[in-house]
Amino acid sequence: MKLAVICFTRTGVNWCGHLVKRFRESGTECEGYVPPRFFEETAEKQPGLNPQKELLKEWTRRQFEKADGLIFIGAAGIAVRAIAPFVHDKLTDPAVVVMDEAGRYAVSLLSGHVGGANGLARMVAEFCGAEPVITTATDVNKKTAIDVWASKRELVIGEREQIKQVAAAFLEDRPVGFFSDFDLQEEAPEGCVRKVAGESNIWLTIRTTPEPQDAILRELAGQGKVLRLIPRILTVGIGCRRGIAKEQIGQLAEQILAQAGLERMAVARLASIDRKKEEKGICELARAWQVPFVTFPAEELEKVQEPVEESAFVRQVTGTGNVCERAALAGAGPGGKLLVGKQAQNGVTVAVAAGIWRKTYTEQRKK
Repeated sequence: MKLAVICFTRTGVNWCGHLVKRFRESGTECEGYVPPRFFEETAEKQPGLNPQKELLKEWTRRQFEKADGLIFIGAAGIAVRAIAPFVHDKLTDPAVVVMDEAGRYAVSLLSGHVGGANGLARMVAEFCGAEPVITTATDVNKKTAIDVWASKRELVIGEREQIKQVAAAFLEDRPVGFFSDFDLQEEAPEGCVRKVAGESNIWLTIRTTPEPQDAILRELAGQGKVLRLIPRILTVGIGCRRGIAKEQIGQLAEQILAQAGLERMAVARLASIDRKKEEKGICELARAWQVPFVTFPAEELEKVQEPVEESAFVRQVTGTGNVCERAALAGAGPGGKLLVGKQAQNGVTVAVAAGIWRKTYTEQRKK
């Protein structure tokens, strides 16, 4: 987690230095920003403190782009006005916490759940002997916060508009249906009932729509009563001629995913042979999709044991008989399964493989 702390007065400088020191001691990347006149007087020699020379609006804009959490030491109104132009989405905004200059209260102001402001406020309070102020309804009422549950398991939220409905059901003690395409090695979230339809429902899947045989889920999805939680376990294997544009590669990849009923948000990475590691079109597509692009030498691809479609010509050119399928399986890791075999179009080949979803809460806590 990357944190930025800002203060505005001499008293605030002491708290700022204290928090920066404690967070750094805990292994968290943290920078503090103090007014230049106080920096020269008291803070110049303390690691992690910097003179705050830019306008607060510009500082806030910059931190919203790069930091995971912002801590304001001062009045809540200052923080509210500073962050207002940059607040965008509860699933992407950084955590924002405000602590008063007396060190009495640490208030979770923005992104309490997914952004982690509730947890950050508790840490600030612990470090300063303050009282954490948490106002999110699920925390106050000790109910399941599904966005937090999903975030801990690295699940992507599908239908964001459904979060409110699911949260309301938890708060009002109405059963929430829980369906999973995976063998979940833990209990469903508290308040959920497995494989029973509710007014609100959660579906753990990498698919865009339920299969025809899933009659209950299909009906619920058709009524807009399903929130999908999506594990990022897909690897898109790609082969292409040199110089193929990003748009052409992406069009085929998206077409194949759509035809297979697979969710693009489930894509964890793009993969290919190492001779393509600088291929501009694939690299640009990876940046556009915000996923890593991994490559493997031909010898590594040859170790893939799953049956794939072989080409003598491709083997002669690359050293392996199939690039996209082998790369997809290599990227998916042990136990990976090929979901979509080689598809070719205008000099581009694409295949899709799924890895094993292992992100259970129990396993994460053991790490």
